[in-house]
Amino acid sequence: MDKYNHERETALLAQAQAGDAVSVAVLMARHAGLVHTVVQRQWSGGWAYADIVQEGQIGLWHAILKYDSTRGVAFSTYAGVAIAHQVWAAVRRESAHAPAETAYGVANVTEDMATQVVWRYVCRTLRQMVVQLPEKERWLVARYYGLDGRGGTTQAALGAQLGCTRQAIGYHLRKATQRLRHPAWSAVLRAWLAYNQRQDYWAALRPARRAR
Repeated sequence: MDKYNHERETALLAQAQAGDAVSVAVLMARHAGLVHTVVQRQWSGGWAYADIVQEGQIGLWHAILKYDSTRGVAFSTYAGVAIAHQVWAAVRRESAHAPAETAYGVANVTEDMATQVVWRYVCRTLRQMVVQLPEKERWLVARYYGLDGRGGTTQAALGAQLGCTRQAIGYHLRKATQRLRHPAWSAVLRAWLAYNQRQDYWAALRPARRAR
């Protein structure tokens, strides 16, 4: 975002937080694409797309009203987390209501179902993150951590397959995991895991700052 647009957005956010409904509407329209992007990453098809988009819009609205630029996090990153968290909360509410309509163990089933729903989205989000890695890093992460369904593989075994040392494999794995930890990549995953506080983001960025 260029300086002019950044200043314009900052002014709109201030006006929206001061109660200006027009500014809220402008920001909601401007970031509608972000809602769809986050929702498409989360949506499993088990819930009407329009309903989950509406939940995402609520998350965007909350982000507009609560965003604090002094925290050093870009609005798009903050809003992405807020949208994902709102979607997660809505899914959790739905999973809590569903067992009430059945004839068995409401309390236990609710907790189990909520956990399963969250875990499914965590796994899906992680796979989507890994797919965006460069080809070599993607292959190493999938093989080393068993994301390809074959079970984990040691660094020594991976080195033998690629004709390089275990140390070289470790170097590429560290690069990949450092990339995945960056808030720009991990915002949605952190929202699902409730690991998205300011200190968490700074901790995620620390290895990159040390590397520089």
